Amino acid sequence: MFNSLLVKEEGTFKMVDDSACKVIGTKTINITGRDGTLCALKVVWYILEARYNLISIRVLDSEGYQVQVQHIIFMVNQGDRVVVE
Repeated sequence: MFNSLLVKEEGTFKMVDDSACKVIGTKTINITGRDGTLCALKVVWYILEARYNLISIRVLDSEGYQVQVQHIIFMVNQGDRVVVE
C-alpha cells in the first residue's frame, strides 16, 4: 500500500480527545478504485499512534478531486471517474 515514506517530523496532529500525536513523516499511497484503476494520494501523513486511516477532504480537494457525502455514502470523483466509494 505504501509507495514511499519520507521520514521527517512534520509537527503534531490533534486527536478528538485533545491529545497530540507526532506526524512521523509523509508518504504516497495507492487506492484501487471500483473500476480497478489506481489512484495515488500524495503527502499522506504517517502518525504512529493513529488507530485508523484518515483521509483529509481538504487535501483531496486541493489535489483536484470532488468529494460528495450523502447520508452515509462517501464518494471521491476525479472528473467522470469514481475513485473511491
